[in-house]
Amino acid sequence: MRRMAPVCALLGALALSPARPAAAEGPEPPAPSDPKPFELYWRDGETVLKTDGLQLALSNRIQFRFTDLDPDARTQLPGTASPGDSIRSFRIRRAKTSLEGWFWRKEVQFELQIGWAGSDSSGGSATFSGLEDALLNWDASKDETFMVQAGQFKVPFGRQEMTSSERQQFVDRSILSGEFTRGRDVGLQVWGRVASGKVEYRAGVFNGNGRNKPINDNDKLQYDARVSFEPFGKVGYSESDFESRDKPLLAFALEFENNDNARTLSGPPGGLVTNFNDTIVGGDVVFKYKGFSVYGELFLRQRDPEQGPSFNSNGYLVQSGAFVKRDVFELAFRYASWDPSDVQQGDRQTEIGGAANYYILKHRLKLQADYRQVEDRVQDQTTKELRTQLQFVF
Repeated sequence: MRRMAPVCALLGALALSPARPAAAEGPEPPAPSDPKPFELYWRDGETVLKTDGLQLALSNRIQFRFTDLDPDARTQLPGTASPGDSIRSFRIRRAKTSLEGWFWRKEVQFELQIGWAGSDSSGGSATFSGLEDALLNWDASKDETFMVQAGQFKVPFGRQEMTSSERQQFVDRSILSGEFTRGRDVGLQVWGRVASGKVEYRAGVFNGNGRNKPINDNDKLQYDARVSFEPFGKVGYSESDFESRDKPLLAFALEFENNDNARTLSGPPGGLVTNFNDTIVGGDVVFKYKGFSVYGELFLRQRDPEQGPSFNSNGYLVQSGAFVKRDVFELAFRYASWDPSDVQQGDRQTEIGGAANYYILKHRLKLQADYRQVEDRVQDQTTKELRTQLQFVF
C-alpha cells in the first residue's frame, strides 16, 4: 500500500491540473493584422472612397425636363389633331451614373459611365446599350504632360460637345451638335498639358462611326487633333463663369478632323449608300470675367462624296451669358447657324434663343429655362420651343 501512495498522488495532481491542447504540427499562423484605414466622404456631387491602392468617385446626374414644342402652321406633329398644334411633354432627358478614379498606382486612371435614360442609352445603335464611357488613362509622365487613353470616350473635337451636359449654359447643346461633332467613339488618344499647364494637346484615332458599335462601318479610321491655349489660367470645359474672380480667363483652340465614313443619303428606303470623306478645320474662343462669359465656335467642313463633286458645309456658334446676381441668377443668349451645302442656295439652318438659369449649388443643383426658334429652310419649317429643366447631381 505504501508503494502505491506516490503513484496515486501523481494521478491526483494530473487530474486537478488544466487540460493542455495537443501540440500542433508546424509553426503557428501569425496573428491577423489590423485592416488599413480608408476615407469615405461626399464632396461636390461625388461620393469618394480612398485607400492605399484605390480611389473611387461615384456620382449620379439626373435632368428632368418639360418641353413645349410649337411648330409653324403648316407642320403637324405626331399625336396632334391638326397642323400648327403644339405638344407638351415631360421627360427624363438624362440619367447617368459615373465611376472614376485610379487603381494600383495614381497614374493608372479609369472612368465608367452608364446612361439610364433611353435618349442617352441607344447611342444611335439599333442595340440598346447604356454604356457611354469606358476608358483607361495612363499618365506616363506622372505629371499630366503625356498621357495615353484607350477605350470609349468623347472625341477631342468641338468645345461644346466636349463640355459635359452637366455644365451647359442652355438646357441643351446647339443645332451644331450631332452635325459637326458626334460625341463618343471607340479609339486611342495621346494628350496632356505642357507649358506650365497653359497648353493642352490631344491627338487620337477612332473607328469613326460612333459609340457602342461592334465594328467599324468601313475600312477607314477617323483622325482628330486639338490644341488649346489658356494664357491666364485654366478655363476648363464648363459654360457660365464660376471660375474667374479677380482676373480674366481666356482660352482659344484649333482643331482638325478627318473621317471617311459610311452614311445613308436621304431618299427612298434602300436608297444610295455612299462614303462621305469629311475634313473639318475648327476653332473656338472663350472669355470669362467677373460673371460674364462669351464663347464662339467655327467649323469649316469639306465633304467629298463617293459620287459627285466635293462641296463645303460650314457652321458657327456665338453664345454669351452674364450673372445678374453672381453665381445665382444668369441670363444667356445664343445664335447658331450652319449651311448643309454651299452649292445649294436657301438651305441654311439657324437657331436663336435666350436662357435664364437659377443656380442653387452651381451646376450640381440648378433650374434652367430657355426659349429658342429653330429654322429649317430645307424643309421650310420654323419651330419654337420652350424648355425648362431641373438638374441635380449627387
